[in-house]
This record gives sequence, structure tokens and C-alpha cells, in this order.
Amino acid sequence: MYELIKNCWLLTAPVSSDGKTWHVICMSLGMTLAITIWNGRIAPLFDVARHLLICETEGFGRNVTVLESIGLQEDTPERRIAALSAMGISAVICGGISREYEESLADAGIDMDAFVAGDVSDVIHAWETGSLRQQRFSMPGCSCPRHRYMHRRGRPGCRNPQGGHRFDR
Repeated sequence: MYELIKNCWLLTAPVSSDGKTWHVICMSLGMTLAITIWNGRIAPLFDVARHLLICETEGFGRNVTVLESIGLQEDTPERRIAALSAMGISAVICGGISREYEESLADAGIDMDAFVAGDVSDVIHAWETGSLRQQRFSMPGCSCPRHRYMHRRGRPGCRNPQGGHRFDR
């Protein structure tokens, strides 16, 4: 449920599959970003990540405000993506991600920057300065930072059916 109060969306939404745990955050009219975390670094695999850092930003290259860290216990793509949608997440920064989860995020209209590696604080700083696409933030084996740019609805991104890299960002 959303309610607009003083230029801020108040969101109350269930974050567990049993509907017993509710999450309340205040979001400006900007973008709500979820970053998968594990031991102070970007979690290596979105599919099994259990912690998210919820942030607010006006977009790539803009300041990030960390709102809170939450647990994410949902274990199926449908439940996990539904929880993210219910929280009003508009973009995800994560490590590796399976095709099933990648497609589920795209179907839900949630953008993603996948195959990112590094300390969370460094990744946030790179987002703010517009330098997240550098090689040093790519997971091992992902040799081209442009290969893992922010996937948008309707664009094949990293898994381009024609093969090769997309240099349209």
C-alpha cells in the first residue's frame, strides 16, 4: 500500500511469504535501489543472497542514501521478485544471476546491474561518481564491464541473442 505524504511515498508491504513480516520505508519520488550484500561485499549470486541494502538515489551518477539493511528469505523467483516489487525496488545491483531470476526481474520492470563485484562502499561510491562500469567492479570471468550494464526492460543486455557485446550505453 502506498500513501503520499509531504513528497514522500510511505510504503507498507509484506516482505515474507507468510505475510506476517511487514516493512515500512519512506521513499522520495526518486529511485529505490537494492544491493545484494554478503560480508560487506556484493553477494556473489543474486539467487541465494539473503541480505539487501536498500538505498535511495535519483539515478546513476547521483548521490546514494542508504536507508537500511534487510533480510530476504524468499526462496523462489516468484516470491523473491514479488517481495522486491512490493518494496518498490526499481533497480538491483548484484553479483551473478541466473537466467530465470534475470528474466523475472525484467518481467517485473526492475532494472539490474549484474555481475558486479567489490566492497559495498566502493560500489556505492562508483555508482555516485558514474564509474561503476569499470573493469575493477566486474566479477572474475566477466571481462567486459559493458557486458554487464544496467539491463532495461525490453533490451537483451548481457544475454544478447545475436552474441557479442552491446555498446549502446
